[in-house]
Amino acid sequence: MGDYGKLDQQTGCFNKEGNIYDDAHIYNDENIANLVKEHSPKPAAREDVYIAASTNVKHSDLKLAADV
Repeated sequence: MGDYGKLDQQTGCFNKEGNIYDDAHIYNDENIANLVKEHSPKPAAREDVYIAASTNVKHSDLKLAADV
């Protein structure tokens, strides 16, 4: 939780560069750094099911050729 980095455009893999909770040096404002330190994430129970939903989704056929 709190990791930051970049996505590899070719593979889609996430390349972690650091963590907002561990890397206090990334904050220019000392007050923000202290707030992050004081309010670190709290572990929660693991969820076995993840459901993502979206509104206004449309079903259509995937075409592999250009429409001419």
